[in-house]
Amino acid sequence: MNRLSAVISSIVRHESLCLLELDASGIKLEMLLFDLQPFFRTGSSVQVLFKETEVALAKRFTGETSFSNCFPAIITAIKNGSILAEISLQSKAGSMESIITMKAVKRLGLQLHDEVTVLVKASQLSLEALP
Repeated sequence: MNRLSAVISSIVRHESLCLLELDASGIKLEMLLFDLQPFFRTGSSVQVLFKETEVALAKRFTGETSFSNCFPAIITAIKNGSILAEISLQSKAGSMESIITMKAVKRLGLQLHDEVTVLVKASQLSLEALP
């Protein structure tokens, strides 16, 4: 599970659905959340969690996308398997992992130290309170 430290910068509510904007060391993130717990409020420091399998990667990406969370990262390690690869990444927000297919690694020509764009849907993030 990927974990990034962040601060809640805004909360927009509509009925039980909330759209949260977060700041993770200068990286702006958005997440959707149902039934926001009362201890999560603007200014709260939190951990943002998301699965490695929910992290898509793009190389030489330009243009627009429906992914709410898009930010640059550098590949720090690639662990190739027969079907899947584990890609270690470093961004301004912190380190994280992506698990993608070997076919995708080859198609993108991913190599150590490549700059990539990390893409994660707002619906795939979850929050954890800091003690």
